[in-house]
Amino acid sequence: MKAFFALVASALVATIPVVVADVVPAGSAAHFFTSQRDGLVLTFEGAFSGASLTVTAPGDGSSNDITALFPTQGTGKPGQLAYGDFCISADGVEPGTSTQTLYIEDCSDSPKQIWTVNESPATISNADGNCITLGRAAQNVPVTLGACTDTLQHLQLWDAVVV
Repeated sequence: MKAFFALVASALVATIPVVVADVVPAGSAAHFFTSQRDGLVLTFEGAFSGASLTVTAPGDGSSNDITALFPTQGTGKPGQLAYGDFCISADGVEPGTSTQTLYIEDCSDSPKQIWTVNESPATISNADGNCITLGRAAQNVPVTLGACTDTLQHLQLWDAVVV
């Protein structure tokens, strides 16, 4: 009987994704890998205001790499998630609606551009209790805003790797 319970417990643990993200120092670039599928990181469809947040293969980590994002305050502290003069924004974005896709815009002092890169669980959240969420792990799929919940957490885990 003990062997059966040990087997069941092992199977349950094996199905729960465990993401251990790097601690990202303030001002350092990082690739944010989805926990759902190897090789996909946060990016955006182009370097222009209004471009949708998506996922793609990671770039080379150079200053021109649009997959290398900068958490301005580092891990655990609210700040912007930026690339150059652009920041990820949730302005006008409502979870569970047709306007749930995140995008980039010129960085400003808007509270809708403030994110916390969390260490455990490895989510990226805002002050409204919402997380950056990837509903389907495929290249160029839009990234959305969803309520940070245990039910959705497997869609909201991002492994930050400093580049």
